[in-house]
Amino acid sequence: MSSTNAKILLVDDEQDILDFVSYNLKKEGYQVLTATNGRDAITIAKKEVPNLIILDVMMPELDGMETCRELRSIDALKDVVIA
Repeated sequence: MSSTNAKILLVDDEQDILDFVSYNLKKEGYQVLTATNGRDAITIAKKEVPNLIILDVMMPELDGMETCRELRSIDALKDVVIA
């Protein structure tokens, strides 16, 4: 799969980190989606079904571990790599 076809969902509650990582991934040709919390990440992942989800562990409300568990419970997302 070429990078232009790969969709990556970045999830972090710190906008500076999202901006920095997103910029660099886009520069390499990836499609980048972002979310600042676990709930939004789940909504976006269900709709977009990314190839990779880069997930922060320490987030308010729904932390990364809880978000990961919920993502894994969704059939369409079971094979998505979560880092």
